[in-house]
Amino acid sequence: MTEILLAPQLQPIWVLLVTVLIERLWAWPDRYHPLGFIRLLAKRMASKVNPQGNTAVQQKISGTLAPAVLLLPTIVILILFIQLAEFPLFFDSLLLLIALQFKSVLDRAKRIGNALAHNKKVLSRDILQSLCLRETQQLSSVGISKACIETLLLRYCYQYIAVMFWFLVSGGVAALSYRLIYEFSQHWNSKLPRYRHFGFPIAKLAALLYWLPARLMIIALMLSENISTSIKALRQRSGNRNTHTAILAASAGALQMQLSGPVMYQGQKYRHAKLGNSRLPVPQDIKRTLNALDKSLVILLVFSLLIAALLYGLRKVL
Repeated sequence: MTEILLAPQLQPIWVLLVTVLIERLWAWPDRYHPLGFIRLLAKRMASKVNPQGNTAVQQKISGTLAPAVLLLPTIVILILFIQLAEFPLFFDSLLLLIALQFKSVLDRAKRIGNALAHNKKVLSRDILQSLCLRETQQLSSVGISKACIETLLLRYCYQYIAVMFWFLVSGGVAALSYRLIYEFSQHWNSKLPRYRHFGFPIAKLAALLYWLPARLMIIALMLSENISTSIKALRQRSGNRNTHTAILAASAGALQMQLSGPVMYQGQKYRHAKLGNSRLPVPQDIKRTLNALDKSLVILLVFSLLIAALLYGLRKVL
């Protein structure tokens, strides 16, 4: 038993399972979370190196150098610290716990569903605004439900599944490094006019890093809900083949509802193709989405455990 627990092939899985459980049960307030400091640092950095009046090329250069200045020293220090630590596994799991931060998103999604169930649209809009960049003040009950579900699906993939993927691939430093890159890409979101060019380099890097985890999540969601309708929705995408659209299309098909469509950002309307079927989301679909994501997580964890067990068995044979 001790050999199984300490086997290098299985150890990351045990750490991941325990850390996921802790993160789900322990409410770490956002204002005391280390990622809150990172978001503040990103804001201060952008105000210094991305002043008004810079050309598009200057903004892209600044947007390339700024995350490098913030990330590289942090990564080097963390690697050296873990290498010198007496219990590196503990600090590896601590970095994963920091990087996983997602419970607050789940709690807010549940609050939105409960608020809509009691016809508290103003409250649900205010909570939703803390989760997404789009304008929420004019949204109907259907619009709030759709926006909440879309935000939940995308954040779950980018902030949660991708973090776990990079932890299993290369440990806690990789997981935290990815999460920091994602946080920078969100804070310097290229959808906002001020960061259209400045946020472009980090957005491309983040998209590259979450490409494979997103596909794994799509497969797990299809297996947990409905494979045939997911494939049909994916095939109906019109031209746009990016990760964002793939997640929403597969999810719309799996959950058998309509997602995507027109979105308002800072007074400007962006038109996106509607995905899935014609059934518009209702507040009850928020809970359905949460349940589907939980089932997808179980599928991915079991799949990861099977791969780790296979590698462990091969090592024993060889």
